[in-house]
Amino acid sequence: MRTPLRPTEDPEKVKEAIKAIFPDAEVRVLEGEIKAEGRSLEKVKELLERQRIRDSAREILKGGVQGDHITFRLNKQVATTGRVNFAISEGPLGDLEVDVELEGESPDEVIDFVAPSTLPPGVKPKDVTKDEDQYL
Repeated sequence: MRTPLRPTEDPEKVKEAIKAIFPDAEVRVLEGEIKAEGRSLEKVKELLERQRIRDSAREILKGGVQGDHITFRLNKQVATTGRVNFAISEGPLGDLEVDVELEGESPDEVIDFVAPSTLPPGVKPKDVTKDEDQYL
């Protein structure tokens, strides 16, 4: 994970935002950015279920598959509240860019774990990437 660190931002608050979504992340503050590395998507799974956005999240995650990686962006301001909010376009303070490296699992297996579908077979979710809202 990485996110820009603006001069007006408190690095500790940005670190807390990352830890709210990825509690096992090892966070490093660098010049102008913060990088983090974690191994678990369990908290993301829990938050998606609690927020009832699993089907929308599935579509975003599927759209982020690139070979053996799944990439997506989260609003880091919303992350400070312990909520998952997918960024569709760049936020004013920059977003938390997440790159999930698949280690022997298929993208579908990881997506099915993190955001299992709640829809009956054959029913397609709304296309959230074309929505006028900036964030989900």
